[in-house]
Amino acid sequence: MAHIRKDSSKPSTTVSFDTSLLEAIDDYRFENRKNNRSAAIAELIQLGFKYLEQSGDQRMLG
Repeated sequence: MAHIRKDSSKPSTTVSFDTSLLEAIDDYRFENRKNNRSAAIAELIQLGFKYLEQSGDQRMLG
């Protein structure tokens, strides 16, 4: 279960990335003018789910 910080109403979690993946995330962040790494990661996850949905891949969509 995700942890909810006292200063935020949004649940949070900790994730570790390989250096190359983190660099790709940071590149995406700056190229798409995201305010922070969390916003970039959230958008990439949303895009991934949208891709799965559009491709008909039901592995992660329940």
